[in-house]
Amino acid sequence: MKIKFLKLILPVAVVTLGIAGAMSTNAMSKKSSSLVDKWGYTHIEDEPCTQSIMCSTIPGLPCKNTAGEQLYDFVSSVSCPNPLFKRP
Repeated sequence: MKIKFLKLILPVAVVTLGIAGAMSTNAMSKKSSSLVDKWGYTHIEDEPCTQSIMCSTIPGLPCKNTAGEQLYDFVSSVSCPNPLFKRP
């Protein structure tokens, strides 16, 4: 009886611990990457993105350079799709 109980419960416990570990790891990585200060880049069509000033990923007022242009997160030399915000 005791052996049948362990054979039934042990796999369920292992799967439950595995799922809990995977979920906590995923949540930790999302928190650390979402609240980061990043360099803001200007993006003009058909030109490379150019670095400007430090901005934040925390939503708020738009981050703009001295010329009043919206600044974006750098993805590649010709792609800056994500808008950034002023640092708190």
